[in-house]
Amino acid sequence: MKPLRTVIPFKSDNPKSRLSSFFSEEERRTFVELSLKNVLTALDEAGICSVDFLLKNPLADAEMQKIKTFFNGTVSFQTDERDLSTAVNSYLKTSADPVLIVMADLSLLTKDDVFEMIQEPKKEPKKEPKQDPKTMADGAIQKLIRIAPGKDGGTNMIYIEAPDVYEVDYYGNSCQKHINEAKKKGLLYETYDSFFAASDIDEPEDLESILKYGQGEIYDFVVNAFKNHK
Repeated sequence: MKPLRTVIPFKSDNPKSRLSSFFSEEERRTFVELSLKNVLTALDEAGICSVDFLLKNPLADAEMQKIKTFFNGTVSFQTDERDLSTAVNSYLKTSADPVLIVMADLSLLTKDDVFEMIQEPKKEPKKEPKQDPKTMADGAIQKLIRIAPGKDGGTNMIYIEAPDVYEVDYYGNSCQKHINEAKKKGLLYETYDSFFAASDIDEPEDLESILKYGQGEIYDFVVNAFKNHK
């Protein structure tokens, strides 16, 4: 596998607040933990060897050690209390290698989704005809941005081959913003459409997708939760 850095932004305080009408705070924490475990398992099975966590707030040592048990490779943690976009853009500037950014709450993510995100394009990606001279000077014209949209226009994963020039913006319709940024910088870009990668579990009704498609511990947890809430 070519050199790659993988980063997971992670916020542990008041997790999944929009599920509070269905889950207690303790249940929400368990759900977030199981979602993260699914993400790390998918990364592991896809051959990712190391993961950096970009924390909004510090975690206790016990929490970090538990997270490390979910992944067979190397796990590191760094804290940046700034907003998500600023923190990620600062991280990008530290990498000389391509970067894969994965949201921590993708409860249905599979190894195939991860594998597809980091592959060479199967067809000629799109490229804006007008190329930014600054990007040209950086030699980044032929580098690729691949975006996995969320179901509501967000960005659940993004693969960035030009972390030195590309910037993320996770607010609003971030998928379109990320396409526009690729165009602005004269980079190749494409989207990766996958039901499993796009599934955001933010509202109680979203849990139905786990009942239909989920596997393992998170499926068992949601099944039991529905039984207990009858």
